[in-house]
Amino acid sequence: METLLSIFSGNFSLRWQDLFDIVLLSLIFYRILLLIRGTRTIPMLMGFVLLLALYLVSLILNLEATQLLLDNLGQSLVLVLVVLFQTDIRNALAQIGVFTLFRESNQQKKDVVDNILQACLVMTQQRIGALIVFEQEVGLKDYSDRGTQLNATVSEPLLLSIFHPTSPLHDGAVIINTKGDLLAAQCILPVSMNSRLSSFLGTRHRAAIGLTEETDAAVLIVSEERKEISLSYRGQLIRGANEDIRKALMEVLSGNIPAAIQDKETKDAARKAATEAAVKITGTSDSTMTSESSEIPANSTQSPDIQTEKN
Repeated sequence: METLLSIFSGNFSLRWQDLFDIVLLSLIFYRILLLIRGTRTIPMLMGFVLLLALYLVSLILNLEATQLLLDNLGQSLVLVLVVLFQTDIRNALAQIGVFTLFRESNQQKKDVVDNILQACLVMTQQRIGALIVFEQEVGLKDYSDRGTQLNATVSEPLLLSIFHPTSPLHDGAVIINTKGDLLAAQCILPVSMNSRLSSFLGTRHRAAIGLTEETDAAVLIVSEERKEISLSYRGQLIRGANEDIRKALMEVLSGNIPAAIQDKETKDAARKAATEAAVKITGTSDSTMTSESSEIPANSTQSPDIQTEKN
C-alpha cells in the first residue's frame, strides 16, 4: 500500500532491484503460460478467476451468505487445486530449474529435428522424395496459405504419411514454423533461376535453393534418386553424412551460419572477384573461371543420376 501511495504522490524511485524483480516475475509468468497453454488448465483457471471476482463483489456489497460460502471454499482451495491439477503440477515440477527454464526451447528444437531426420532416413530407404521447410525470421505465410493447412504437431508418422506417393499431399513442401508446428503441406516453392547451378540438379533441389535465396528459411531435401538427405540455406546446398546435416541444421535453427556455408560463400566471392578482375584486364572472362563459377561448390561431387529426379 505504501508503494502505491508513493507512486501516486510522485515520490517513487525505481531501483535496479525493482527492474530485476519485474523481469524475473515476467519470465516466471511467461514460462507458466507456456506450460499451461493448450491444456485444460486455462478454462479451469478462468473459473477460479470468476470465483475470486465474485468474492470481491460480495465484499464490496456486503453479501454475507456469499462471503461465508466462498470463505469455506477458500479454506480447502489448496487441496482442491492439487487434486484437480495434479498432472499439470507434476509436469511443471519436472521442468522447473535454471537449465530447463532457459533451454527447453533448444531441447524442443532438437526433438523436432530428430523426429524429422528419422522420417527423412526412412524416406531415403523407401525412395520417397520430400521437401521440408523450416521457417525463420522471415515469415512464409504467402507460401503456407497457398498450401493445405494442417497446423499439426510434427511427428515421424505424419511426415511419412504426407510424402507417401499415394498421399494427395505428397506434391510440394511442408512448412514448419519457429514453434515446431507443421503449418501446411502441398506448398509450392519458387524455383531458382540461378544459371550457375549444376545442370544435374532436379526441380526439388532448385525449389529448395530458390526459397533460401529469397528468404532466411532452411530446407531439407530428400532425394529418392540418390537416397540421400541434403540441406539448403542462403542459396547454398550442403551434402554429407546424416549427422553432418543434423549439426548444420541445428546451427541454422540456433541463428548461426554453418561453417560449410561460410566456406562456400567465401570461395564464391573469391571466384567472382577473380572473374571480374580477369574481365577488366583481358576484356573477356577466362573460360576456366567461368566454368568453376557456374557451379556451387557443394554440388561439385554430384553425379548424373540427380538429373532425372522428379519434382
